[in-house]
Amino acid sequence: MFRRNFLKAAAALGAVSAVQTAKADLLIPGAKRPNRPTPNPSEDQPSFILLETFAAQSTEKRDELLKAFDAKLIPERNKLGFDKVGVFYVDTELMKGDRGYDAAKFDSAVFVVQESASVDAILSLQQRVADEFEQFNVSDDLQYVDEEATLLQSVASQPRISVPYSNSERLLQLRTYNSPNYERNFKKAQMFESGELDVFKSCGMNPVFMGTAVFGAWVPNITYMLSFESDEARREGWGKFGQHPEWKKMSQDPQYARTATRIRNLFLRPSEGSQI
Repeated sequence: MFRRNFLKAAAALGAVSAVQTAKADLLIPGAKRPNRPTPNPSEDQPSFILLETFAAQSTEKRDELLKAFDAKLIPERNKLGFDKVGVFYVDTELMKGDRGYDAAKFDSAVFVVQESASVDAILSLQQRVADEFEQFNVSDDLQYVDEEATLLQSVASQPRISVPYSNSERLLQLRTYNSPNYERNFKKAQMFESGELDVFKSCGMNPVFMGTAVFGAWVPNITYMLSFESDEARREGWGKFGQHPEWKKMSQDPQYARTATRIRNLFLRPSEGSQI
């Protein structure tokens, strides 16, 4: 499943490459093309963020998968040069009452996040993890039954993945803003870059990453993750955000109308071994 998804992604990126640029130019502008793609960008260099969603058969299988990813996947990805690998699952209690939440899809899901300097390094991951994934789904009693992959390119004002908190009670919030077309998607990105991201930070809503989708579900979209010390801090932060005068001004600005016509919101908890 991992290989199949990445082969599809590679084909899609190849089609884009044929129209717009040579394959070598898929590297972030300004990045040097190494003989062997190096995952980690410099501190101020924009990055590509790979978000994987693994669907387990039950919450029990999800918990097995979390332990297996902590023990095997994270160390293997670190060996490949990915220095921050996040593993998460949905806090189902916090999702109660959210009418847009797809419990059948996400209650038993495991999320994996990592970043890279280039598309080449992401695609080379597919080629170099054969041994890693031989450790999963080795019997008919599958640990996961499906996988989705989304590739994001970070926005300029949040170029790298950051880790604001590492306490065990921390809460991660993953949000996807789907736009009706790419013009509106670009405008939503501009909205974040023009002040909305700064309002987040001033309200104690610390971003882990923010990026526009290169491929994946719900395109075009902007997907971002926030980190909070606790759910109480999350509630306090969003309360401040909703009352912030700059946000009120931006939200009423007609140039930003219809930039996010569908929103997916997920409250996530980190696995014990998660590095984010």
